[in-house]
Amino acid sequence: MPDEGRDRAAPHLRELALFLSVHLDRAPGVLWPEYDNPAFRADGDGGRDGAGDGSAGGSGAGGEGGVRPAQLARFTGGLAALTGLSVRLERLERLERSAAAAAESDPAGPAGTGEIGGREHLLIHQIAGAGTWRLAGPGEDGLPASFQCRLLPGEVLYVPARWSRRAECTPRARYAVITLRSRAV
Repeated sequence: MPDEGRDRAAPHLRELALFLSVHLDRAPGVLWPEYDNPAFRADGDGGRDGAGDGSAGGSGAGGEGGVRPAQLARFTGGLAALTGLSVRLERLERLERSAAAAAESDPAGPAGTGEIGGREHLLIHQIAGAGTWRLAGPGEDGLPASFQCRLLPGEVLYVPARWSRRAECTPRARYAVITLRSRAV
């Protein structure tokens, strides 16, 4: 995309596109964004600093699990335009169980999820609660590598294709999984 289009994009999209330009096809990374993404908000949350985004409906006027559908469409379309990638919301995870109940019913551990890496790159956007993420996959040198981080609301984790991931989240954690893939020619 020409620089003029990049300059007109929303600040949260510009910073995410810059982040991806550094990490895509290389290594995992965490973005501690300067700008809130208006597509993802915890219910009743006006952002990390309490300021709304100025959109119609104000804070808390969201869809399922803190996702605002109109803003989500702008987010995926805008990020696709800036990066040249196909961008879509894969799923929302909402963990409402207590850690004790999760430990009894889930052999992976309390509020844990584990998945084998596929061909798609992922962005994990923490909406509410917190989660510790453990990743493993081929490093830039082809040797096995690992990565661990703790995400707080508003933070974004980039997971390269072919990296496995495991999350241990707080009982009321919510996060969005966004897939990124090259567009077919």
